[in-house]
Amino acid sequence: MAYTVGVVGCGRWGTAHLHTLLKLKRRGLVKHIVACDILGERLASLPNGIDGLFTSLEAMCNATQLDLVTLATPNSTHVSIGMDLLSRGIQVLVEKPLSTTYSGVKQLVEAAQHASQRLHSGYLLRYQAGVFKARQCISNGNIGAVQSIRYVKFTSRKKSLESNVIDGLASHGLDTVPYLTGVDTLPFFTHFSTMTKQKSASLDEARECQLNATYARNGGIGPLYAEVAVGWEQPERSHITVVGTKNTLRFDLKQPEFIEIGTLENGFQKIKVSTEMTPLEAQYQHILTQSKQSTAHSQTHLSTAMAVQRAFNRLK
Repeated sequence: MAYTVGVVGCGRWGTAHLHTLLKLKRRGLVKHIVACDILGERLASLPNGIDGLFTSLEAMCNATQLDLVTLATPNSTHVSIGMDLLSRGIQVLVEKPLSTTYSGVKQLVEAAQHASQRLHSGYLLRYQAGVFKARQCISNGNIGAVQSIRYVKFTSRKKSLESNVIDGLASHGLDTVPYLTGVDTLPFFTHFSTMTKQKSASLDEARECQLNATYARNGGIGPLYAEVAVGWEQPERSHITVVGTKNTLRFDLKQPEFIEIGTLENGFQKIKVSTEMTPLEAQYQHILTQSKQSTAHSQTHLSTAMAVQRAFNRLK
């Protein structure tokens, strides 16, 4: 079956979605692609192969029978536009964050349930090949019981005017920790700092963030310790390290073709990872084919949003 997909918001990241959808169209998974943006000049600069261009969401929805709409508009519009699309009975992929507040996420989740439609979020690391392979190794017991996890993501990109370091960067780590380790409780933050050039800064101004958290676990297992360190306008660094009772698992998010398992004493073994698709291609394939992974991911919106809300609360 081939699907019709719309993209609302055709800025930098919306255009990246369109390029990915064009790849999937050439493979036959997507049949039609339509795009919507209130700025006509953005539509004029989009790549060839898009089947419809609209400056009005209403016009796009009325003219096209859509299987999925991706929402890549400013964060502050996610709830209102997402609610509109869900009320029309359309499946929606909302770029992260789903909302800037927990209550907004709850509204979208309840609207999706009411409409019997799926709501998806843009936490792409769940579809990154290295992360997926690491999760398999952890669940198979290859490193033993997980004791701690460290998530590091520094990027040379500049901070956008609308985003903050929690929503824009740390939220990926807060979503990835439970996905990788299987922990099903919320974090308790033991340390939280926001900085710019290693100096304390307000959330609105900060370019860096470091947090430490513990996750309680049942069954006589001790807590899981987590560290998330992220920042903009920095030399590129991105890696995840998971320490277990038997081995340590580590990998570079920029080199997803392999992960490493071992110890400092005995050395590390490289495990090859299949990287046939980019994370965004993989996410679309999972969503459009209604895979178990996309279904499971769509059920974690509230827990991720609550973890992010706790991070905001920790700064107050």
